[in-house]
Amino acid sequence: MNRFIQFFHHILAPHCVECQEINERNSVCPSCETLRQQLALANQNNEKLLERLLSPSNNESNRPPTEITMPKTISWAVRKQMLEREDRERARLMREAPKPTVESLEKELGISQEGA
Repeated sequence: MNRFIQFFHHILAPHCVECQEINERNSVCPSCETLRQQLALANQNNEKLLERLLSPSNNESNRPPTEITMPKTISWAVRKQMLEREDRERARLMREAPKPTVESLEKELGISQEGA
């Protein structure tokens, strides 16, 4: 019933002071105001971050660089590649290593062929 009366009041007197005040109060919804505040806060934080990135302080530049650590878990494909690379390197070193002769081994052990 109240809406019915408001409808006719609005038709008969659309620009009365009471209607204008009600329209102003209703024009700002609380969720829109909350969103505006959140947007202002996000913009402020973005400006701070941008300012910090563009002009780092002296305290940060004096710090030594941090070491990059490997993750504790390594996928199987990466682990397999690492193992294969290590095996190839080990095989190359074994191929290039000098081959001991029988005489040098006998000398190391103190065995001589002359006494036999």
